Amino acid sequence: MKTYQVSLLLITFSLVACNDGKEKIENDKALSVLVDHTMKNMIQVDGDDFLMGDFGTLVGEKIPFSINRDDKQLHKVILDGFMIGKYKVTNKDYNEYIKITAKEHLPLGMGENHPSLLKDDVSVSVTWQQAKDYCLWVGKQTGKKIDLPTEAQWEFAARSRGRYLAYATNDGTFTRGKNVPTFDELNAATDGLYLPIYPVGKYPPSPLGLYDMGLSGSEWTNDWYSSDYYSHSPLKNPKGPESGTKKVLRGNIGGDTQYALTVFRQSALPVPVLKGSKYEEDGIAPSYVFRCVVNN
Repeated sequence: MKTYQVSLLLITFSLVACNDGKEKIENDKALSVLVDHTMKNMIQVDGDDFLMGDFGTLVGEKIPFSINRDDKQLHKVILDGFMIGKYKVTNKDYNEYIKITAKEHLPLGMGENHPSLLKDDVSVSVTWQQAKDYCLWVGKQTGKKIDLPTEAQWEFAARSRGRYLAYATNDGTFTRGKNVPTFDELNAATDGLYLPIYPVGKYPPSPLGLYDMGLSGSEWTNDWYSSDYYSHSPLKNPKGPESGTKKVLRGNIGGDTQYALTVFRQSALPVPVLKGSKYEEDGIAPSYVFRCVVNN
């Protein structure tokens, strides 16, 4: 009887070890695919100086583009070179990350009733810390300094290395049906929500080769937000205020095309839940998206 019990125990241990080994092989393969995919889709952005802020008064009709007041202080910024994601991080990317790291799945939020928002090729919507953790994790796997972009890096890249481009489209314009979706296309992409969220890479890239920069959701940056930061921003590689309550976002959340401007500043709490909601139950709106950068 004892011999039978020992044999059964050994068989059980063997099966567990075999399953663990198989799972590790699968995770290692998934990790390799995700990391390779991430690095292959990084675009080099050579460093340079540029005038950061609302440059509308310098071009065309010489009037501001943005209705904001916090972007009017044009200031020179010098940036070191970096690389930035060609695409935003997608649901597929993030779900692979969850599987590999055994992290908890994201709340379904609006995706429960609008499943198109959860498609593999749609940008994932997360809190600021979740976005930062993802970038830092990829960096750890590669041994590179990967993080969220600073606000200055984001604008410099969106403007194709500081060019006077109002929108980060192929030609600097915002033209529905040509370089951004029509309202009917947005409606179809979001199951009737008309939100400006759609699959990555659907429309032509910017001159720098970046897709959907400032479009299809607001992108998290590393910086804390301050309305007067431009008036005392450091000249070289500014990183935002040392502290704050909200984080800087850049990009379109719907309604007015002001939000899609390459110079338009936004801010939100790191966990941007609606009043009366709980993140664990309701998640966040499907518009808080991100991409990563590789710093030198």
